[in-house]
Amino acid sequence: MPSMFFITTSMGIANPVVPLHAKNLGATYTDLGLIGVAWSAPYCFFPVLAGLWSDRIGRLKVFLVGVLMSVVVPLLLLASKSPLDIALVRLFHGVGLSFLWVTGEALISDVTKEEERARHLGLFNASWAMGYFIGPMISAFTIEHVGYVGVFWLSFYVSLASPLVLLLAEGDVRPRQSTRGEVTVRVKEALSKGSAFYLAVTASSIVMSIIYSVYPVYLRELSFTDSEVSFIVGVMAAARVAGFWFTTVAPSLSEKRAVYLGLSLQVIASILVLLVRDIASTALAVAMAGYAVGVLVPASTSAISRTLGREFGLPLGIMESMFGVGWVVGPGIGGVLADCTSWSPSPYLFMALVSVASLAYFVMKSKY
Repeated sequence: MPSMFFITTSMGIANPVVPLHAKNLGATYTDLGLIGVAWSAPYCFFPVLAGLWSDRIGRLKVFLVGVLMSVVVPLLLLASKSPLDIALVRLFHGVGLSFLWVTGEALISDVTKEEERARHLGLFNASWAMGYFIGPMISAFTIEHVGYVGVFWLSFYVSLASPLVLLLAEGDVRPRQSTRGEVTVRVKEALSKGSAFYLAVTASSIVMSIIYSVYPVYLRELSFTDSEVSFIVGVMAAARVAGFWFTTVAPSLSEKRAVYLGLSLQVIASILVLLVRDIASTALAVAMAGYAVGVLVPASTSAISRTLGREFGLPLGIMESMFGVGWVVGPGIGGVLADCTSWSPSPYLFMALVSVASLAYFVMKSKY
């Protein structure tokens, strides 16, 4: 957990200013969407491979690969001179991220009992989400003084703590049971059993990806300063931490009810994002979106972890790939809508429609 906290704090410092930096280098809204797609496209495929790999060689070794790839990203951003350079850096980082979350979640699943899993997954998620909260706050307070270059250097220095903490860990965690049988058959089985939860995860990632990839530039067009944009991103991250902590203090809430709650809040938040213009209302809207994700993700993860019995790597790898799909669809469609329509809030209408559709599907599937 400490290693994940440091690496996500590093990401949280840099991420809010990446679209702003790309815009200064000449990026259009479509370019920003493609940068978001480049970051997410590897995540559609590599988490499944990472899950299978960690089943075979151990969780911490695979996790370390993701950490080391993430450490060099701020240096690569410093060297970027065009939107294309930034897109290539995000593509590289997307591969690295694929080795982090699935191995962490599989490790937690290996060492916890089924009835305690959601609570411990909530603690794990809270540790990395806290990094995503603290990082943007640091960025907000420093960017006016040190600029983009200083922010990226700070991100790099913080990231160095992550591999150091990880290398102090003794031994590794071996999986209780590796994937058996033909992989494609097991993938189909996992998708069939957990379809409602997989879709909930995908919808939440579409919402979050649009807010992270396109929304910051939209806020700047509404006359928000760079510091205020970083603050807004930090508020969303803080609310996500609160949502994760909620799952640890309310273990009696069933997984389905937690997802119902999360998707319902996501619908409200998406509609608010579409309508608000001032900083207080914007902070409320993104806080609700962040809290929604914090509530539904641990519950979905816990439910998905049981789809193939004690085989954790594969179903959790599929779930992380669903996050990747959402992070491709969200920025891709959101960026194109912002550039190709005369109504600048159009990406957030799309976000609201996705939220409503995901809630309706989950309600329908839960009846059977």
